[in-house]
Parts: sequence; structure tokens; C-alpha cells
Amino acid sequence: MKGLLIILLFLTELPASAQLFPISDFYIFNGLIINPAFAGSQDALSTALQYRNQWTGFNDAPKITIFSAHAPLFTDRMGLGFFLARHSFGIYKATSFMGNYAYRMNLYNGKLSFGIAFGITSNRASWSDLKATDPDDILLTERSSPVYIPNFSIGTYYTGKNYFAGISLPFFLTHEPDDNSGKYTVTNKPDNYNYFITGGYTFSLSPYLSLQPSVLLKYYAQTHIQTDIFFQAEVYDRFSMGAGYRSTGMLMGLISCNVNKQFKVSYSYDSDSGKAGKYKKGSHEIMIGYIFRYTRNVMSPAEI
Repeated sequence: MKGLLIILLFLTELPASAQLFPISDFYIFNGLIINPAFAGSQDALSTALQYRNQWTGFNDAPKITIFSAHAPLFTDRMGLGFFLARHSFGIYKATSFMGNYAYRMNLYNGKLSFGIAFGITSNRASWSDLKATDPDDILLTERSSPVYIPNFSIGTYYTGKNYFAGISLPFFLTHEPDDNSGKYTVTNKPDNYNYFITGGYTFSLSPYLSLQPSVLLKYYAQTHIQTDIFFQAEVYDRFSMGAGYRSTGMLMGLISCNVNKQFKVSYSYDSDSGKAGKYKKGSHEIMIGYIFRYTRNVMSPAEI
């Protein structure tokens, strides 16, 4: 019963297309997972490893692991990158790989980039793990095979010395499952597009203290609009703390430490303040970021 509740709660947070989006509080630091145009924006080879544990304490609760890497190429005109995401909740598991390409250009006092990503997702439901009244049911064994489905993402991203903004259509292909075969039909329906819009500005309050408000607007076609509002304060360009609110009733807290100009460690905690909070326990997320061959200042206001 508890496992069924986990699945129902998680599905209510997914868009109608049934595509699993990488859920993360660290879009400010690692925008690659929601916008392919972010590739190369750190002006160096940048890597990040993230792990998220949703609703700690529930058996078979959602867990997400993401590894990403990106870098500029050819006199900074191009950015290449990829991310690998692993989702699991209950009997469902999904692994997504997306390769990212961005074309970058100087514009005024910042950089404008256009990005595209192509990848594939492996979806699998381990029906054989369920306690069935008929363990020899052929449907349970046949549907345990993975299903591979392609997808695309596009986006644009602009960053200056103290601000950033972006818009993207992540995973814009629609996948419709066939209840009889367990397979998917891939279609392209503009009415089902999901739009992510991000923006933020860094205010320098003193030589040692800065404040950055940011917003992430998620428009899920045919379902709802979700808004993340976040405020982050950074001290001595090394330590930062932040708090935010997600329109689904989620309260978010974040702490981060720049160990040096290359190495960053961040942690976030989410707590549901809504009616469903008594069923959902807190969510934990950690990110480790590393920039190789750091040679110059990063233009993004949220430096890793």
C-alpha cells in the first residue's frame, strides 16, 4: 500500500507526456540538465555529480542520480556536453542520456547561445518484482523488458557579468504508451510542449557579500504551471546559503561551499508544507562540481 502511495504521489508531479524530467534544486549551478544552450557557459571543462533522494523514509521512494560534463570549443564559439540521468521509483526505472551542442556568440556585454540536444531514454518496469496472485502471468514477464525511446531538447541562454536568463523546451517529443504491448508511440505535438524559463541577477552588497534572487518557471502542457523562487546569499565568494519556495507547496533550503576556484560542494533540503506533506518526508540532494584547467573568471553569476 505504501509503495502504491509513493507511485501515485510521484506521478502527480510529472507532466502529462509521462516523460521523466531531471528534478533538481541546482539548476542555478548546473543548467545543462534543463537547457542545452548552457553547454560551455562555464568557459572551462565543467563536471558535476548530483544525487537526489525524495521523501526519505519511504520504501521505493524516487531517487535520481545525474552526471554531467560540458566545455567550450573552437575559440569559445561552440559548447559541447552531455548528461546521464538515472531515475528509479518503485518498480519503475529510467536511464536517460542526452548529448548537447551549443553555438555561442558575443552580444553586448554578455554571451548568447543557442543549444540543441539529442538522446535516448531506457524505460523499464520490473513487473516481476510485484507480489502477484499469479506469479506465472506472462504479461508480468513480457513487460519487464526495457523500452528505448528517443528525444530532443532545444533552448537559448544569455549570461552577463551579473545576470542570466534562458528558455528551453526539454524533451519535447511526446511518448504515448500502449497498454497492450507496453511499448511507446513517439509523436511530436506542439500542444504538449513543456517550457522552462529561468532568470537571475546578482546584487553586490559589499566587497564580501552578494545576493542573488532567481526564478525557474515550468510550464507543463495540459497540466499546470510550477514556479520556483529562490534567494541565495554568498559570502567572500566561498560560502553561500539560500532559501526558496516551489509553488507546489515545497520549501527549499541550500548551503554551498567553494572549496577553491575549481571544486564546489552543495547540499539542499526540501520540505512539503502542503496537505500532502504528512505523506511525503523531506527530500535531500547533494552536488559535487569540479572545473578542470581553470584559467579565467566564469561569466555565469553562479560560479562553480
